Amino acid sequence: MDEQDPLVFADTANNRLFGLPEVLDKNVDDIIVNECDTVLTKPPDRYNFGFLIFYVLGTCLLLPWYFFMTANDYWMYKLRNLPNETQLIFLLPNDNNDHSRLQANFTSFLTIAASVPSSLILLLNTYLAKKMSIHFRMISSLMLMLILFTITTILVNLDSDSWQVLFFMITLGTVIFLNIGSSIMQGAVFNLVSFFDSGYMTATVCGQALGGIVAALAQILALWWGASSVHSAFVYFLFADIFILISLVLYTILIKTNIYKYYVQDIPANAWIRRSSSTQYALLGNEQILTVNTYAVLKKIWKLGLSTFYNFLVTMSVYPAVTVLITSVNKEHTAWTDTYFLPVIAYLLFSTCDFLGRVMSNLIKMPVNSSWPAAILSALRTIFIPLMMLCNAKPRYYLPVLINNDQLYAVIMSIFGFTNGIVSNITMTSIPYFVDKHEQETASSLMITFLGIGISTGSLISFGMVNLL
Repeated sequence: MDEQDPLVFADTANNRLFGLPEVLDKNVDDIIVNECDTVLTKPPDRYNFGFLIFYVLGTCLLLPWYFFMTANDYWMYKLRNLPNETQLIFLLPNDNNDHSRLQANFTSFLTIAASVPSSLILLLNTYLAKKMSIHFRMISSLMLMLILFTITTILVNLDSDSWQVLFFMITLGTVIFLNIGSSIMQGAVFNLVSFFDSGYMTATVCGQALGGIVAALAQILALWWGASSVHSAFVYFLFADIFILISLVLYTILIKTNIYKYYVQDIPANAWIRRSSSTQYALLGNEQILTVNTYAVLKKIWKLGLSTFYNFLVTMSVYPAVTVLITSVNKEHTAWTDTYFLPVIAYLLFSTCDFLGRVMSNLIKMPVNSSWPAAILSALRTIFIPLMMLCNAKPRYYLPVLINNDQLYAVIMSIFGFTNGIVSNITMTSIPYFVDKHEQETASSLMITFLGIGISTGSLISFGMVNLL
């Protein structure tokens, strides 16, 4: 085939979905040979609309977690000390008068309630992918998240002082089902984006970090307006409702775009061929059916999976259970120390550096087909566990405060977030280098499973970390 000749859409039933033929410069990354012996060319993603939609969907994936996690002032108000506080045997004792037992234990329970059911669903992701379509999982999970977040918004303005423990239980129950919905959506989104070029995977992964920035900015703006913690939380959760609704609408638009039809609807999984400038394109449709052996895929990506697992284990061991307890060493009661220190340093700074790490990792030239750089960096992140434990977290009973400087804590948090972002993005976007195209959906499911187990394990560890302080 002449390298100078442009490619056009062939006049087939599949390609009529694209409308009029478009002439594109030939590029091996834009070529697919399907089982009908037809060369298809990639339609343009006009205005990068599909790319932006995956950014939004990635942002929505962790939105329930980020919004619940960063609404700390609201939860502390709802669970404050009351004269008739009920003593619960499953809560660890708290001798500090600044926090009630519900307050001191809430973040750890929130983390466990979010991560354990999430991990169980992610473990079942491969099974769910076989039983339920991506479209069904996307729509049902987004609807579930929207309904539960609406209930959470309604609860904000209800006086729960007389049923504080019940409110505690309802909140944890809501978190459990929200994260079940979020995990189903996460599996569906990564299964979906595995059909697309690697740039769309990057958009999804970066969008996850962007969710933390959105949540932190929403909280900071609510505090800046000077509203009470209750009124701020109402605006805060209402924003989450609107964002989830927007994500639902954008997904319904995505499935009608030409780029979606090209990657997902028109090309069966068994027609994909691994694309490389050195690859001779062979027709697969009628000659052989490509099957996926899960164990074989696991053997190819297990190092990437372990890197993802340990990266999130380290992160979740101290974030947010320990970091939410870290306060400014400045004893003066100012707006910065009392109001903005926690959301700016613990949430906005971490999420911003996490996002930058994911974006900048695309500029780092990593060795192709090598998983060791990510594995080494993931292992080195272990140092952040003792560093965070030695910061000014309160209440504490055993460990001394050795990092008694707000600026140093901010530097540690920045590197903590940045390295989390680098490892997260490198491991996910490296999948195409280790597996064939028809194996990428299974590989992405396995990577999400590793991620979920890491989050769950780290969350369980965080409960002990808080009580080691």
